[in-house]
Amino acid sequence: MLDIHPESFALCPEMPVLGLPELTRNLHLLGGDYQVAGMQAAPSEVLRGRMETLELRPGLVLYRTELQDLCTLRTSNLLLPGLKLCMLVQGSSELSYGRRSFVLGPQGGRSAAALVALAEPDRFTRHWQSGRAERKVSLTLMPEWLEANGVAHGAVQAFCRQHLAVAPWQPSARAMALADQIGRPPEMDPALRRLWLESRCLDIVVEALDVIARQGTGSAEGAAPPARHGALDARSHRRLRALRDFLDSGEADAMPLAAIARHAGMSAAHLQRHFPKVGGTSVVDYLRQRRLLRARQALERGEADVAGAAALAGYASAANFATAFRRVFGITPRQARQRL
Repeated sequence: MLDIHPESFALCPEMPVLGLPELTRNLHLLGGDYQVAGMQAAPSEVLRGRMETLELRPGLVLYRTELQDLCTLRTSNLLLPGLKLCMLVQGSSELSYGRRSFVLGPQGGRSAAALVALAEPDRFTRHWQSGRAERKVSLTLMPEWLEANGVAHGAVQAFCRQHLAVAPWQPSARAMALADQIGRPPEMDPALRRLWLESRCLDIVVEALDVIARQGTGSAEGAAPPARHGALDARSHRRLRALRDFLDSGEADAMPLAAIARHAGMSAAHLQRHFPKVGGTSVVDYLRQRRLLRARQALERGEADVAGAAALAGYASAANFATAFRRVFGITPRQARQRL
């Protein structure tokens, strides 16, 4: 099994310092309209490390990074439609595809990957934090690549047609080892290097597409696939998707699990077992992360002080709130408020 220690990850100080022009290099392969928010004027030096965007085949795009943020801000760009596979090898990362937000990292309840379908153009957002480092591998499978390789059918096709569908993918140890290799390829002839990268990317793609094929349409907004033995039926999928939207609204913040299960029309045991298929984590963790995310947004927008943000997140103790906030985001609530 790959032995990676994400929390001790740090970049070598000898790595190059990058500015905004390096961030947008080859962006046309993925989309465009790069935007910066969170400060009046971005500094000339924003990142330390390296990044690369490669079109391995028409419609198969690799984006790999080994970076440390030198400032705290928020960037976004428009993405073209396609299937998005994002794998965090080391460090931590906060990102969003459209309205789907992900906190990737080593702490409990976090995932190491995101598998999302974009059926239409939408924005990708990354939240920067000064001093935070990440090693990340992202793959984009464009519709033309899926068609050309004969996999745009059945559950995969249904998944890709539903905007912002999310599949509950936890990469295997082998897939994580491959991502680690992709992040640091050996020195070789450029043409051979491209083939070397493609071979490893394809192994990861096969694993991810197999998850979609086995799970059906994941947490998409549309209909669920026909039920298999041990799988959710269409009615349960609809109920869980409706419940996820209910949790997102904030109306369930003060409700106990039993009441949430009753609202969804299912038992608490059924809910606990199957909600990760649409929410990516347990109901309790999903609610906690959403409340903390709303609290962070209120702090960054100047809509609440630390005490108000703690109350917004459901914490009576500011100290307990600060501990949970730092565990999820890697910074204190006070530091988040200083980003104004």
